[in-house]
Amino acid sequence: MISFDKLIFFTFIFFASCQTPLTPTPEEIIAKSVEAYGFDSDRFEISFDFREYHYFLKRNGASFTYTRQTIKNDQVIFDRMSSEEPLKRKVNDTLISLQDSLQNLYSNSLNSVMYFFQLPKPLQDPAVKAELLNPSTINGQTYWTIKITFNQEGGGEDFQDEYRYWISQEDYKIAYLAYNYLTDGGGTRFRKVQNAREINGIGIQDYVNYKPYQKFISLDSLPQLFEKDSLIEVSLIENKNIKVTFPE
Repeated sequence: MISFDKLIFFTFIFFASCQTPLTPTPEEIIAKSVEAYGFDSDRFEISFDFREYHYFLKRNGASFTYTRQTIKNDQVIFDRMSSEEPLKRKVNDTLISLQDSLQNLYSNSLNSVMYFFQLPKPLQDPAVKAELLNPSTINGQTYWTIKITFNQEGGGEDFQDEYRYWISQEDYKIAYLAYNYLTDGGGTRFRKVQNAREINGIGIQDYVNYKPYQKFISLDSLPQLFEKDSLIEVSLIENKNIKVTFPE
């Protein structure tokens, strides 16, 4: 027969376990964030302007098409790549041949803009490895801290890059992100979200882009440096003239 003291003990353990919230997995946090931004739709088309380029992206499930267009020296330059075809460039509607190095350069550049614009959706790509770190407090707010690395297979030329995402525990929106990159000499960047808005159900945001005084630094130290105003502002990431549609 179970004693009264043991019964009380087991009852306490039962109710404590029922009331203790389970820590979500990084995949669950990312899925909630994707939903919060409206990027859980399988099909959408978005056009926008970023700096001197006009961009267009189309997604249909796992398939995508990216394009960008600009005018330089009175010539119309048009780049297109998709999940089925590598980047191709047209100048004044004439397809030109690109050396592998230039094709990779243009492809990486286009991919980079589209990656950041569609966040957090790219965090669900098959090559992504997500890890939940300890929560972080930045300027008095607590955030989920997600570490992102990439498998070499499917991770592209930048598979060695490492990211941090600080995601609100309340609305699952990204407030800050940081990354170490190796291309073009490499470095460390920290971004703060600004001008968050919603366009036709899709969450859009711009960024203030910072760097530390050292070229490479631990990503986990950046929030504290940001709070101390010990980062250098590099640029503003501003997307303009955004149009969002959902084709049937």
